[in-house]
Amino acid sequence: MGEPFIDRYQDNGRILDETWQARPNIYESRLRLLHRALTTKEPGKILSIGIGSGIFETLLRERYGITVAEAVEPSASLGAEAKAKGINVVQSTAQEYDYAGAPYDTIVYNGSSFGFIPDDEIEATFSRNREALAEGGRLVLTDVPEESALGILLQFAQKYEINRNDLDDLLAGTTFFNLDTHAYKPNWHPISWYAALLERIGYHDLRFFQTVLANPPYQKDTVEDPIEGYTKGNYVAIVAER
Repeated sequence: MGEPFIDRYQDNGRILDETWQARPNIYESRLRLLHRALTTKEPGKILSIGIGSGIFETLLRERYGITVAEAVEPSASLGAEAKAKGINVVQSTAQEYDYAGAPYDTIVYNGSSFGFIPDDEIEATFSRNREALAEGGRLVLTDVPEESALGILLQFAQKYEINRNDLDDLLAGTTFFNLDTHAYKPNWHPISWYAALLERIGYHDLRFFQTVLANPPYQKDTVEDPIEGYTKGNYVAIVAER
């Protein structure tokens, strides 16, 4: 048995929807990133792990006709919001989920949800994901990279007692303007670390997409279409094939 799950969103299930409404341009850029990653081939049967409050899955359905077959969310508060949007959600962690609906064509962790998996459990979890994928299926990860400008700010805020006045101006243009109530992942790694891990497990043909290239104070200003690569974006998608 691994580490017990800590619900950082307990009794705060509306926070992601409130953030979406406050920063629509960033969410639109992230939606386009996710759509680009999902459609490198036909997404087929999709399992979404760490669905949060179901914002992106709802937008994928409404905008593009892409439907998530199964969803997993360990937070009861967030999962209740996703269920209210009409999504079939099971309360579980990625490590404990039974993957009874396998095989899946796509397994997606959106919004850095895999960053809540402890480092000593992530390789085994991604290996289970690979086993649950159909031949030619894909694992899709979207993340705020450790090495991005936004990632560096968030890590400093998590690890050190920095005067909030020094951070608030820098984070005001990001989806973490409300950092006091908007929890984020505890585990951080650069994109290259995840790429090496996935290839070691047996995934191949990795592709990378990125968006929100602006520095943090300006991220809310415009919508950006994704481009290939991972060295510039504050949000990055990894697509790895089984």
